[in-house]
Amino acid sequence: MIRYFIIICLTFGCISVIQAQKKEKIKGNRNVTTKETIVDAFHKISLTDKFKIDIIEGITSKVFIEADDNLHDVIKISVIDSVLRFDTTKKITSSKAMHIKVTYSDALRYIEVQDNAEVSSLTSINLPEMTVSNSGNSKSFLNIKTDKFKYINSDKSLVKLNLEAKIVTLELSENASLEALINADSMQVDMYQRAEAKIEGDVLSLDIRADNSSSFIGKNLTAQTCNAVAGLQTEMYLQVNKALTIDASGNTEIFIYDEPKLTVNNFSGTAKLHKKEMK
Repeated sequence: MIRYFIIICLTFGCISVIQAQKKEKIKGNRNVTTKETIVDAFHKISLTDKFKIDIIEGITSKVFIEADDNLHDVIKISVIDSVLRFDTTKKITSSKAMHIKVTYSDALRYIEVQDNAEVSSLTSINLPEMTVSNSGNSKSFLNIKTDKFKYINSDKSLVKLNLEAKIVTLELSENASLEALINADSMQVDMYQRAEAKIEGDVLSLDIRADNSSSFIGKNLTAQTCNAVAGLQTEMYLQVNKALTIDASGNTEIFIYDEPKLTVNNFSGTAKLHKKEMK
């Protein structure tokens, strides 16, 4: 009897939690207004849900929201522990307008985009160091100039970058997709689980490791030197001018453009090496 009572209590408890998590729905009244909010300086932007924002550098950290005027009170802006976040108290089902612009200061170091959120830079982000992280079905469209850049991309996120940096680190996994124009002194790329990257530009030194059905398309990325490690059905398209070192295993294919000095440390399984001409 006690057992059944506990089960009933747990069942009703779970139902109550689910009901509490459901948000009341609201429609925009189609009367569009703009609201400006000054916020504390932040070092990180964390976007979730379906929020889409444009970011631009400014002296003061602010948020501008253009939306139906009955929706302004529904959108909540917070800066906690130097992290800027957005949330809603109700589920917005329709709106005539929903445009969010954020001005950031030179304190910004990290942009995190999750779920179905989207971020775009209206002008170049010029900061000494920057990390960008995408997951879920999120999207990022960014123009960045920095000394040190790190990028983490997973799930089915889509990212387009125009990047100028001294040191670049890219980590892609789980069907992530990246398109980028990159100019850098050195670049390290790690790709796993069907990730895909299409990169153009110029780098002095390229270090790439790809595994598990990943695809790196870099035939329009000119590297002076490159160290490439490929395994498990990976495809690599590489343009290297001076020196290329290869470690290939499994059912991988590597396509080489230009005429670098070639060093093969390992070539096992059914790996294939192709020499290609630029067209």
